Amino acid sequence: MTISREFHPYRSAFIQERMMAKNELSKGEKASKWRKTKYDASTTFVNLKNHDEFESAAVENNVFSMVFPNLKAIKEETLFPCEIFDGNEAWIGKDTTGKYKYFTGQPYDEAVAYSIFDLLLCFPQVQGRGYTQRRQFVRDELINLLNVSYGVADWEQKEKDKYIENELILALFKNHDFQVKYPNLFKKIKSYVDVLENMLIHGQKFIDKEKRSDKNNSIFSMYASQSKVSSARFSSAVKRFRELGLLSAEKRKVAFFDKNTQSKCLTETTLYSFPLYSESYFKEIEVRLKSSRTLKK
Repeated sequence: MTISREFHPYRSAFIQERMMAKNELSKGEKASKWRKTKYDASTTFVNLKNHDEFESAAVENNVFSMVFPNLKAIKEETLFPCEIFDGNEAWIGKDTTGKYKYFTGQPYDEAVAYSIFDLLLCFPQVQGRGYTQRRQFVRDELINLLNVSYGVADWEQKEKDKYIENELILALFKNHDFQVKYPNLFKKIKSYVDVLENMLIHGQKFIDKEKRSDKNNSIFSMYASQSKVSSARFSSAVKRFRELGLLSAEKRKVAFFDKNTQSKCLTETTLYSFPLYSESYFKEIEVRLKSSRTLKK
């Protein structure tokens, strides 16, 4: 049945409505209905320059039917039984601003309107601390699901892949064969591997297109307390990593909010960045260390 706006007033979904939907989508039988699949929308989302343009385009198209197989056959502006809330009726269509929403509510009662981002935020697998990080998580998830590509998103994905690769490579240090293969490098950092692991985990949380090094790597600040080690050990570890080429550091002025003056101020801080690790990269370091030891003899 085609909906009648007169009998279907609605309100936007906020945190309370998202939590209600999240509770429902955590249930096994509903979670299985709401599986997500990839859809090649690369020809639909073209000429995008940044995240804002992507998010605008995503809500101006019926993305629900692209990523959720259970909604693929649903006609727009047509009522169907809601698969989130038992007893609700639902429909997919545009709100008064022209943005696509998933509307759900009891018959003749006020409905709740979920954008594609609102709905993705309701799934238990969403990661991040606070709304901003979780919103970034579902945006990145949607970019991947829709096979969309543009400059900023491509750079961020490359950085995320780099951190994952670095963590995997670093994990090999616990393998005896790897220690035999790169004995000089292992000897140099074996006491600080935990610090390097913590820096990798911390750094990937702050990948931001506005924060890049001169070499186009993402940069981040970090202190000993965040690494859960003493200041002396953290400083020694950072110095060692920089000497080996496993970490870069640069001083920059960054803005912070001063609670005493209630104003934004600038302070100089050290920002770190990582190159891409690989066995060939470690081999270069090992050769350099071996040559250095030979010269000292």
